[in-house]
Amino acid sequence: MTKRKSKFLYLNAMIGLIIAVILSGCSVSKSTTSDSPSSLQNQEDLGKPQYGGLLKISSPIEPANLGNPPEQVGSGFLHMMTPVLETLGKFDEKGVMQPLLAEKWETDPQAKTITYYLKKGIKFHDGTDFNAEAVKWNLELFQKAKRGEVNGINSIDVVDESTVRVNLEKWNSSLNNALCFWIQMISPTAYEKNGKDWAAIHPVGTGAFMYDNWERGVTIKYKKNENYWQKGLPYLDGIEYKIISDPMTASAAFQQREVDASFYLPVDRVLELEKNDQYKVVTLQTGLGNRENGLIPNSGNPDSPWANLKVREALAYAIDRKTIVEKVLKGGYEVTDQWGPMTGSSYNKDVKKFEFNPEKAKKLLAEAGYPNGFKTKLISWPGLQHESLPPVYQSYLKEVGIDAEVVPVDTARMYDLIGTEWDGLMYFDVITDPDLPLYMERYLSKNAKLYVNIDHPEKVEELISNGKAATDPETKQQTNLELQKAAFEENHMFFPLAVTTMPIVMYPNIQDSGFNETYGNVYSPEKTWLSK
Repeated sequence: MTKRKSKFLYLNAMIGLIIAVILSGCSVSKSTTSDSPSSLQNQEDLGKPQYGGLLKISSPIEPANLGNPPEQVGSGFLHMMTPVLETLGKFDEKGVMQPLLAEKWETDPQAKTITYYLKKGIKFHDGTDFNAEAVKWNLELFQKAKRGEVNGINSIDVVDESTVRVNLEKWNSSLNNALCFWIQMISPTAYEKNGKDWAAIHPVGTGAFMYDNWERGVTIKYKKNENYWQKGLPYLDGIEYKIISDPMTASAAFQQREVDASFYLPVDRVLELEKNDQYKVVTLQTGLGNRENGLIPNSGNPDSPWANLKVREALAYAIDRKTIVEKVLKGGYEVTDQWGPMTGSSYNKDVKKFEFNPEKAKKLLAEAGYPNGFKTKLISWPGLQHESLPPVYQSYLKEVGIDAEVVPVDTARMYDLIGTEWDGLMYFDVITDPDLPLYMERYLSKNAKLYVNIDHPEKVEELISNGKAATDPETKQQTNLELQKAAFEENHMFFPLAVTTMPIVMYPNIQDSGFNETYGNVYSPEKTWLSK
């Protein structure tokens, strides 16, 4: 087993010093990584999976709800719901969707149908049957919530107890992945008997673990499902999430073995912990489901300066991506200027580059009618890896005449703004994937329930529709490339900064978890075990 090691400079003690160094234009050598043997290679064969134990995981954020998926606006919480709620399918390490609750499926572009054949004998935690009626009910729950993942479904037929057919208005090549990944199955009976507010805090699914207790801001506890449908699983007695918003406290909790793994630690802490051979850092190597961050303006508000295309283009010239990634983020991130990594299959190398050029930004602002700049807000999201970024963005914007007030908000308020409206710029954090029509529709289309306060260019809407309708990979790939150009060269829908490899810090006795092996924020709690 090998461990990726990196040599990096560390964050300066004061943000002001970071900014001063950045704006001074001083050079810095780019970080490099190399593989080297770890002490883990010398361990004896761990043998067969062992039963028992409690897996404890820390996270700085917690979901607004656990058991009402259509109301869950964030994707960073999927791993926190996975122990209880399962889906029809699951991505493998190549990004190919494989059956989970479904036995198989058949797609028919000509008939515009997807038919799911379900595994038999599976029950929800309340003892009711997981069957075709339950799948139809869950899909319709997403439809009632007007979720973009189910757009284009004309009707849903229960063919028999274990077969459900989805009839489309027009063929959608992205829909199967959307239905298999995003639709976490919950018990219709439990929901209808107790109501959606109860369901939100009492998840009832088919998973390897059952809901036990949730103390908001403190812990989420799951206990073993003794009647899990996969025989012999799970191995663990339970899973416990500890909500620790302060990164230093979270790091200390990990080092003191109060938790076995930590999500979303700041990169500088990850790099420091990585030096110690008793810890293990696992990064996402597949490029599937990376998280991308940057800034997104409220371009959908006609009274906002950001509704002006030249102002948004000025933003693309005003901020130095490369320097921020090298000097502030310092590892675990890669620069990008489109949707997904620059090494990704859907990256368009022909899209115009908007290199750092403050004078060009000032000129564009003057042409837009803002020769003296303007005031705006920058909604920030503290508590994640990127908490040092807002003041850096603020300083870059000030250099071109944009006076940005940093407004920190908590997780609940951030998701409220994402689903309604915000003023000025917002910190942008999304899952990326080579299937642009699927993910851009989720975040950037007029059908989305996320980031709704933006302009929705007709060309982008048309390309998303065309990409979903593609019946061959060549057509879809061409649409992907055109979408990148339309979104980032022609309309500047948001300002991409970097994609992260989503490092997770854990102790090496966590076995077969699947963390970061297939898709970001996805793992296999039912197969996870702890070596003694």
